[in-house]
Amino acid sequence: MSGAGHPLHVLVIVGGRSAEHPISLRSGATVLSALADTPHRVTLVGITRQGLWVHGDLGPQLEKARTAIVDLDASGLRPVTLGWDGRATRLLAIDGPPLEPTADPIDVVFPMLHGPNGEDGTVQGLLESVRVPYVGAGTTASALAMDKLAMKTLCAGAGLPQCEFLWARDAGAAEVHSSIEAAFGYPCYVKPANLGSSVGVSRVKDRGELAAALAEARRHDERVLVERAVNAREIEIAVLGSRPVELSPVGEILPADGFYDFESKYVDASAGLRAPTEVPPAALARIHEVAAAAWELIGGRGMARIDFFLERGSDTVLLNEINTIPGFTQISMYPRLWGAAGLPLPALVEKLLELALERR
Repeated sequence: MSGAGHPLHVLVIVGGRSAEHPISLRSGATVLSALADTPHRVTLVGITRQGLWVHGDLGPQLEKARTAIVDLDASGLRPVTLGWDGRATRLLAIDGPPLEPTADPIDVVFPMLHGPNGEDGTVQGLLESVRVPYVGAGTTASALAMDKLAMKTLCAGAGLPQCEFLWARDAGAAEVHSSIEAAFGYPCYVKPANLGSSVGVSRVKDRGELAAALAEARRHDERVLVERAVNAREIEIAVLGSRPVELSPVGEILPADGFYDFESKYVDASAGLRAPTEVPPAALARIHEVAAAAWELIGGRGMARIDFFLERGSDTVLLNEINTIPGFTQISMYPRLWGAAGLPLPALVEKLLELALERR
């Protein structure tokens, strides 16, 4: 296997079975463009919505995904899998002749998969089982960060500051309403435990909106949490590595209508992004402290974007969530924040590959 600083055979994986499938294609297009400026040899694999791994000429589809919400079309592509042959990890055709020369040993994998079945430890566990280094957090950290209910419960036990929340269990709207009134009241957010990009998330102003919000969240996950809404700035920070973790400048989301949902992120681009942004020195120090503690708590390594609320009026710092495979689209905060720190996209991708190899 080539070492860091030498040409590598990099396998980039895009798509996946989650609702964030189209955004994975868009992020993958950005990563591929960055890798084009490196000496590495790149092989691209897509995962369809149905979970089929395919290889072939995916370039035109990824180019289209840069500006449109599209799904991967497997027509004309070959089904493939990853395997360990006792000496190396290889991309293998499920049927037909070998994939030459892409069947050469894979040095490192760059999974650009957002959401369940990609960002949640499932693919990370597969990659570890076939003994190949990969970019991003490990299996446990990925699973914990993806599961909002598990993550918030863990952080509560560690004393990290966050919004008050409750688990809806399988209760109906009347029972959940009573719990909300007793805990923190309205407005609040109703969220699926395992999903990203604000898919399935509803802002609930009163009891009359609760039943529909619970039904929408349960369409995506049987485990649902309810979280107090806060009047706050939405602050994000990017991390690299593990111990010691590298921290970027902070950025800020400026939602057009007060809610940074899927549409405002990727469809109409109505939300504003400020990278970097200014926060009071004491709040910045607290963000750094909590980000490092949360990342260490879950055993994170590689990369993540960590999101915070900064309450207006008090500047109280509240941890929101950790995204272990953050977006890499043209407007995504993670690469923008590292760009603001003087680390342009090709250098960031190279650094992530180096971290993956160091971990092995």
